[in-house]
Amino acid sequence: MDVSTTKPATSAVKTEHHGKSGKQEAVSYSPGNRNKKDGITTPEDKLDISEAAQDKKEAESGSEAKVGNGFADFDMDAFQGSIRSKLMESIVQAKKALMEAGVEFAKYNEDSILYDLSGLKDGDKTKAADVPEYWNAENTSKRIVDFAMSFRGLAPELSDEEYIKKMRDAVELGYKLAKKDLGALPGPSAKLFNDTYSLTMNRFDELMAQAKKSSAE
Repeated sequence: MDVSTTKPATSAVKTEHHGKSGKQEAVSYSPGNRNKKDGITTPEDKLDISEAAQDKKEAESGSEAKVGNGFADFDMDAFQGSIRSKLMESIVQAKKALMEAGVEFAKYNEDSILYDLSGLKDGDKTKAADVPEYWNAENTSKRIVDFAMSFRGLAPELSDEEYIKKMRDAVELGYKLAKKDLGALPGPSAKLFNDTYSLTMNRFDELMAQAKKSSAE
């Protein structure tokens, strides 16, 4: 089976930061967010910077500000982590509001990728959340698998079966991490997650079956 593509995706580059202690300091870039509004204290926005950038900042303290390396000192990993934290806080607050409104939530079990729907009123017959067609389980699972297979051209040393297994395992890990981030979900959202995961794994299983059949011929 030929699972290569004519336009392979660009490989990702992993960046590691090695500081003297590995510790990162948090510095405020918006000090005006400590005011209370409607009785709720809004968190102060913070952005972690790398130790190298912090050392430079400390070395320059008390002296006239310097231009330095500009954006070269910007810690993109810390910025992305800050964005993730903001998004997750938004999700946490939304779920809290739903719980207070009496919306049923599926059971969260860290040992399973799937959400446990047994405690819901409709159980496994719970309908998946009604979302735009682009985001339904069928289309989302297809995009995930297509994206994973688009890197096939970057691994010519692997057989189709080896490549599919590696990508299946990687996507499965992605689902585990996503579920850990999401935590408990309302029944319909949990059902959508379960359906999307199941369809994704089924697509990989179908590709694996095709690969094995081709290698046997």
